[in-house]
Amino acid sequence: MDKRVERIAEEAKVKFGLEAYELERHSIYKERDSMGTAVYMVNLEWFPKNLKEPVEEDCNPDGTASIDYMIRKEQFRSVTFVDDLSLSTMTQFPNKSIEEVSTWLEKETGLVYGESFKLTKSSTNGFQFESDIDGISLSPSCIINVEFDEVGKLISYHTYGEIPSENQVEKSVFTLTLEEIEPLVKKQLQLVKFPSEEKKCFVPVYAMEEVFITVDGTRMIPFLEHERTEVKTDIVIEWLEPLTEEIAREEIEFLSEVTADVAFGNTGTLGKLTLSDQQIEQCKVIVTDVLRTELPDDSGMWKLVKLQCQENFIEAHCKMSYENSTLFNRKFVVFIHPEKMSVLNFMDNGSFFEIFDTFTPADKEVVTHDEAFEKMLPYISLDPTYVYDLASGKYILCGLLDAAEGVNAVTGEIIALGDI
Repeated sequence: MDKRVERIAEEAKVKFGLEAYELERHSIYKERDSMGTAVYMVNLEWFPKNLKEPVEEDCNPDGTASIDYMIRKEQFRSVTFVDDLSLSTMTQFPNKSIEEVSTWLEKETGLVYGESFKLTKSSTNGFQFESDIDGISLSPSCIINVEFDEVGKLISYHTYGEIPSENQVEKSVFTLTLEEIEPLVKKQLQLVKFPSEEKKCFVPVYAMEEVFITVDGTRMIPFLEHERTEVKTDIVIEWLEPLTEEIAREEIEFLSEVTADVAFGNTGTLGKLTLSDQQIEQCKVIVTDVLRTELPDDSGMWKLVKLQCQENFIEAHCKMSYENSTLFNRKFVVFIHPEKMSVLNFMDNGSFFEIFDTFTPADKEVVTHDEAFEKMLPYISLDPTYVYDLASGKYILCGLLDAAEGVNAVTGEIIALGDI
């Protein structure tokens, strides 16, 4: 084992009271943080020493401690005791109080409770904390979860996301109103056919597609973080002749393992992952050939809608070219090797839709879009949020446009989307 990993393992053993454990496995891998920057991690898996039964390969017995350590920050990011069973010699939170947990977190993270992170949820066995800026939410945000057992032993600790520094935040005053951006708001109200498990049918509902709108009202930023880095293509895929070649499918490596020297030297591809114009053009050709092979009769029926660059592969997402406003739509995803620019694998979710074969189609809508919009106005919210903007590299103030309700397009009734 690399001496640097040994040092981290020894620190983990002391910090989390792992005298009753043996280090069974370790790995070093690279992932991306919420801003797209490379982060190197050490994962340590500790097995209880008193195991009486042999353990199957790649399985973790009850009580296993799985620990992630951030090399650059020199901090532990997560600790999980399998099946909530801790054999640790330490009881971190004997009183199971917010004071004990917040003090422990301050020591672990270097953050200040009440300033850098605040309590958002509490239960009998844990607490959740979240970061904000002057009381305004962040996207992506930093969330910290801590859970303990009945005697106060730590059984789970996870941090998700990063807390931005002061120079990463462009502060401003939130003055945006729904009236100012009414055309944008109206555009986000969309007719969607929701599947109702209870009624075994599709229900047509006008619902808001949540989105962030910049405080000056000029731009929209996608709600989902991964959508902010996608390359939009929106190209109909057509061909004259099918292909009969068989595609050799490879297992996708989602975890990017690296050597100790690469990780501790902080080398490799560290900046944001991007696609060149040449790669984008090659992806179009590759996707066409895969569809020609797997769905030879579907020329003109599919659109290549977006490309997403991951650490070990490129995702090329296709959807049916005709409009279908159901909540779930058929997709065909091609996984492409980013260096060889060759097919790794593909996925068709067509079989998923068999569960809807017995569902009754949605009734024809009666309520118009304008009528639905008027009904929805009292239910639409615009909440201030600092959102990471790829263009500026800063968190900028936006309004989160959303609504938990929708309008039944047949009856005109306001309904809670969660009740469909």
